[in-house]
This record gives sequence, C-alpha cells and structure tokens, in this order.
Amino acid sequence: MKKMNAKVWMTSLLVLCFVVALAACGSGSGNKPSPTNNNTQAPEGADTGGDKKNVTLTFVSSQNWMNKGSKVDSELIEAFTKETGINVDLQVVPDDQYTNVLKTKMASGEVPDIFMVGAGAGAQKYLPEKYFADLSNEEWVGRYAPYAKTGTTINDKVSGFMTWNVDGWGILYNVELFKKYDLSVPKTMDELMQVSDVLKENGVETPLYMLGKEAWYWAVWFSQFGPKAEQANPGLYDKLNNQELKFADVKEFETFLTEYKTLYDKGYFGKNSLSNPWDSGYEAMGTGKAAMLLMYQSYQSEVAEKYPDSKATEWEMFPIPLAGNDMYSHSAGGNMRVAYKDSKNLDSVKKFFDFLAKPENLNTFYDGRPDLESNPSFVDVESKPSQAGKTIIENSPGGQGLDMEYGVLYWDNTIIGKYIQELMLGSKTPMQVLEAIDSDRQKSFDALNQ
Repeated sequence: MKKMNAKVWMTSLLVLCFVVALAACGSGSGNKPSPTNNNTQAPEGADTGGDKKNVTLTFVSSQNWMNKGSKVDSELIEAFTKETGINVDLQVVPDDQYTNVLKTKMASGEVPDIFMVGAGAGAQKYLPEKYFADLSNEEWVGRYAPYAKTGTTINDKVSGFMTWNVDGWGILYNVELFKKYDLSVPKTMDELMQVSDVLKENGVETPLYMLGKEAWYWAVWFSQFGPKAEQANPGLYDKLNNQELKFADVKEFETFLTEYKTLYDKGYFGKNSLSNPWDSGYEAMGTGKAAMLLMYQSYQSEVAEKYPDSKATEWEMFPIPLAGNDMYSHSAGGNMRVAYKDSKNLDSVKKFFDFLAKPENLNTFYDGRPDLESNPSFVDVESKPSQAGKTIIENSPGGQGLDMEYGVLYWDNTIIGKYIQELMLGSKTPMQVLEAIDSDRQKSFDALNQ
C-alpha cells in the first residue's frame, strides 16, 4: 500500500525546511504573485478555451498510487488525450521521495497542474489555501459518496478529485487455523495473548506477523487507536490540532504503547519482527506460517492471487484489542488529485476530472483497481466489500472513527514508527515516545506560525 524508508532524522529535517519555505512563500511580503498571475497575455500552450492540442498538463504522483496492478491510469489518460487533444505528462515519483519532491516543486514555484495528496488532515501540510483549487461547484461532487466529500473538503471547500475508497486497518486472521485450534476472536489484550499462546503451542511459527523493517508500519498500529482514545477523551483530535492537548497528556496512549511492547517482548511477533520487509507478509500468511497480520481490507485478495490454495478470501478481521480498543478505524478516503489553483491550464484540468468522473470511466478505473472496490468514492460504482471489510464492522461493537494519520495534524508514520522501534529495542519508554511526538509536532506548529 505504501512504503517509506527509515532515514528519519534527515527526512524530519528536510520536511521542516520545506514547511518553513512554504510558510515563507505564503506570508506577507514573500507572497509575490506567481509568473502566471503576472501574465497579461496567454503564454504558448495556455488554456484559452480554444484548440487544446498544444496543452500538456503536468501530473505528479507517488509511484504506488498509480497503475497499481494494472495500467488503468495510463489507459484512461490515453483515452482522454484521444478524446480532447489535451496531453497529460504523468510524472511518477518513488514513494519515499514523493513528499519532499512535491514540496520542493511548490517552494520553487514549479507547481504541477495536478498533484496527489492524502485526504483529511494530512493535506494541510501542503497549504491548501495557497495551492488547491476550489472544486466545490463541479458536477461530479454531487455524485460523491459522503465520506469522499468529507475527506476532500478542506476549509469548507471541496479541494480534490478522489477515486479511492475508505479502508481501514485491522488484524486479518486465518479462519481455518482459528477453527482448527478452536479459537475465538480475541476482544482484549489478555485474550489476544491466550490465542497467540495456543497457536505457538501448536507449531504456528508466528502468531502475529510484524512487517517491522518498515518503520511506518509500527506507527500504523498506533494510529488505529485514535478513535478509542477520542471516545475516552471527547474532542481529542481538535484539542491536539489546536495545541490544547499533547500526546503525553493522554494516559490511554501510554497504556496502548505499553501493551504493544508486551506483545513484542513475549515474542508473539516472531523472531525477526524488526527485519521483516513488506513483501514477506504474503508468504508468511499465504503458507500458514503466521496466523494474524495487521492489514488493510483488500490485502486478502493480494494473498489469494499469490497463494491460491490459502483460502485467503475467506479470512476475517477484528480491531486491535489493546488498551480496551473495540473500534474500527479508517482513513479519510485515501488519496486525491488536486488542481493547482493558479495553473494556466486549470480549465483543462477540470476537463480531465470531468472525463475521469464519467460513470463508464469510473467503472473502468475500479475494474482495474480491485483493491479499491470495497467502498468506491462515487455512488455510480457498485461496492464490493471483502470478507475482512464485512467482519471488521461486525467485530467492532464500539463503532468506528477516523484514524490518527488522517485526523491529527503533523502525524508522520515514518518518524513515529522509528520512535516505536526504539521502544521495542528498549531505548525509549512509552512516555518518551509520546514526548518525542509532541516535540516534533511543536516544531511544525512553530514553523507555520513564523
């Protein structure tokens, strides 16, 4: 779904520098008009409403967000060009470099006509008031699924074109193994340990597989606890985002991290939990070496494709039962395409979005992206929830809510995941992890307030 490298401190420094640069660009005397704004005559290839054959839209995306498992994004771009004469220059950037590349383009004034960002609170770091076009009045907004409209709405304006789906992370488990050893879905930390003990006693190599080489993956666990923490602390996300509360002030966060560490110390994550790369999860689950894995809902289809005998499409899902959690957490709808508000080709960008929003093209897109079919962004497209998607709801009596990655400002999975890796290795306590998160977020707030 997404992969990031672990050069944490360098990344942190670069991100801070870019935030400062962007904030400076958007403030007072530094807010000079873009070259486009100064033009009184349309430049060559500009969007003048006439012949579009000389128009080329620049479109920048993270690598894993485009053409995943198919060529459907490129095929739709080709069809759009054939129909309109407007070219689209799709520039794909490696996942672990995308944020910095996009922010560098913004800071240098080379903003692409279209760029992709995560929906929800995560989009705020790209300064939507300065860079995002208002798409509220586009025809296709009226066909958005409610979550898609909410996730793309920033400062009361629809700011993105989304063809994604609401997905959430939970513990995916092998139903056949659970039945074999007469196990039930664990609802508490103690029950999770009991289930894990039974699996280990019966020779299951790793009860709960951990993709621990990926720093960000450790933070995804923690992110899922946000809705339960907010239930215990009403208004938590708003208070964190308004600097009225810190992570270190929330006792439930410390409890979660303490129990998380206990799972690691007891060996339930296996012998190589800190070195398992992303791709190793397919084999571990597909061959039955592991019985459980924190994952998104469509993952079981990916395992089934690689290991047809695994019966992976029958697997089910439950929420992480740490610190009393019984809630399903989910994203704000994933990623969205943003139109640069000062693009000289804004009219053509909107034509591109109109083209993608045609019902026949939406169906083509989702046919090419079965990993996004469980809850499409448009009501025109039939949803096809996985077994995991159905059962995570059934196994979440506490309800559901937005995870912290999409609801809390300046949440960075890679950096937070690195702190949690240090927790597992014993060089940080749970409280020190929370204090480190607070310290990083304060720097981001300070940079934007300069």
